[in-house]
Amino acid sequence: MDHRALVRSGRPMMMRTRHRLTIAALTLVLILSSRTVPAQDAKASTSSMEETPYAIRAWLAVDPQARVGAPTARALAEDWLVLVRRFVGEPWQIELADDEGALRGRSPSELTAEIVAPGLQGADKGWFLRVEPADSGGGYLLVGREFDATTRQLGPLYRQPAPYPRDAARSLFELSRRIFAPVAEIERTDGGAELLVQGASLPAADPIGRVVEPDSIFRPYYLFLRPDKTVQEIRSIPFTYLRVVEIDGARARCELVSGLRQPLPRQVAGRYRLVALGLKPADVPTRFRFVAGDGDQEHPAAGYVLTARGVGNPVASEVGTTDREGRIALPPHYSDSLVILRLLAGGVEPLREFPVLPGETPEEREVPVEPRPEAVALEFRLKALQDEIVDLVARRGVLEAKLEARANGQAWDEVKQLLDEYQQLPPRRDFEERLDRLEDDAQRTQAELGVPILTRTAQAELAETRALVERYLSDEAYTTFLNIYRESQDRGSAAPTPSAVVAPAPPSAAPNPIAPAQARPDSEEPPQPAPLRPRPKPAGSGDPVPF
Repeated sequence: MDHRALVRSGRPMMMRTRHRLTIAALTLVLILSSRTVPAQDAKASTSSMEETPYAIRAWLAVDPQARVGAPTARALAEDWLVLVRRFVGEPWQIELADDEGALRGRSPSELTAEIVAPGLQGADKGWFLRVEPADSGGGYLLVGREFDATTRQLGPLYRQPAPYPRDAARSLFELSRRIFAPVAEIERTDGGAELLVQGASLPAADPIGRVVEPDSIFRPYYLFLRPDKTVQEIRSIPFTYLRVVEIDGARARCELVSGLRQPLPRQVAGRYRLVALGLKPADVPTRFRFVAGDGDQEHPAAGYVLTARGVGNPVASEVGTTDREGRIALPPHYSDSLVILRLLAGGVEPLREFPVLPGETPEEREVPVEPRPEAVALEFRLKALQDEIVDLVARRGVLEAKLEARANGQAWDEVKQLLDEYQQLPPRRDFEERLDRLEDDAQRTQAELGVPILTRTAQAELAETRALVERYLSDEAYTTFLNIYRESQDRGSAAPTPSAVVAPAPPSAAPNPIAPAQARPDSEEPPQPAPLRPRPKPAGSGDPVPF
């Protein structure tokens, strides 16, 4: 066969082989690339929350009465963004809108979540800032509030004075720091909770630009999800807060402060996310309305005392008394941290205790309470009984002091009168019997009516009253003075001997008041009365009487 034919016939064969190799290589590359691209997308989509900056869309409006022209407003916004980059940096990615958006024709105080939510597609937060004229003097008043897209919460209105127009950018930056509320995922722990804070791993340009700090306050929310992972319902956990105790990188260890027994149960029906939103107090009063009863029987809880104390501080101060509508308010700037509020019936029985951050919201919150009139009546009786015991202790103390003075002076007739007066005082057993009757009646009424009467406060009052009886109503002092009086009478009934009249009385005998003075030398001390046996201290002596 001609070799040229072989060559001609082999060229297409070699070309076909090369084409097959090329196609196979391309196929392999496509397979590898098809496997690699989704992995990269998955990695990008699962970017950790702590490394994700906040996408913030901001609107800046100017009140016509503020007399701020467009160039001045534009310069103010530019200087403000420079300060944001200088002090915060990566955690805030701010997009300043060209128009006024939802602020057109409105003040930030008139905004609602329904109005602002449509304009926040693709953003984490919306800031609504406005320049208004100052109430007095020169400068401006800057107002603003934030809408959080994760929890769909519209924050309170914050006000920041800007008395110097040339320094208004710094005031606007301070306002933005106040309205900013960080978002975090909640992880339950045995002692409380841990927060994985968005943007906490991103380096801040300055310490004042950190996303979260110790003592920061968060409020937890449940985000219930549909099968496609979209949010179906958002539910806040009432009277529950997370206070940051320690920060470890992007994680914040928190103390759980709540008015509920189990604020974060592990078993919750449905698919959900547990998130937290930061809180900062605003310059607004914190208003409450307390109500008692259910349904048609609901009525205002009027005339109840509200007290407040700091977390971990046992000393409470009185805030005030609820009015005829059951309303009461904490004034603005009441506290910059959490306080524990307690509503008292009759000033003694706690009806409701819960934490609150003053200034967190301007809205009035309705708080249901259970009046517990039977428990209050029992505690008032116990308080009255305690007053009787304290009064009796004081009267006993006066008589015991007189008895000691008369016995030392050997005025035995007066000692007898004081002992008779002492015996007329109410005995200890009367108070013990009254206490037993009060407790038995309370137990019987509680079982019959099915209402709480022997509450923790009532039981504490019972225990305190019993302790007063056992500690201060001992009969030991009376018995001691009675024995001394009887011994003196026994000595006085014995017939004196002649030697007893002339000679000095022995230490154990009573002195002879008619012994002649010449019977003893001048250098000799006059005979002293025989010392009485040491008077025992009454029970509880040395301790302050609880007046």
